Amino acid sequence: MKRLALLLLTLLPLAASAESVLLGRDLVGKGDAAAPIRAAAGEPSRLDRIDGDEYSPPMEIWTYRFTDKVVSLWIVDGKVVQATEERVVAGGSGGSAQVREAH
Repeated sequence: MKRLALLLLTLLPLAASAESVLLGRDLVGKGDAAAPIRAAAGEPSRLDRIDGDEYSPPMEIWTYRFTDKVVSLWIVDGKVVQATEERVVAGGSGGSAQVREAH
């Protein structure tokens, strides 16, 4: 589990991050409380929990998948610490490619 946490923390700078993202009709950003987000947006499509240790607190990553984008929220101590949005664009051969954009 520590290896997964380390891998995720290593890859965070590679993801397109933003101070806020549009989740449904709500603008969600760094510092927002998690409980109202879940009440408004519902259960995430995927929920990853990462145990804390002496160097980092426990964290959850909430992933919401939509037809045109994927929104991920990093939650620590009940608050958003990072939000990312990945646009999903239809590819030429019937597949799809993900393009990361900061918003």
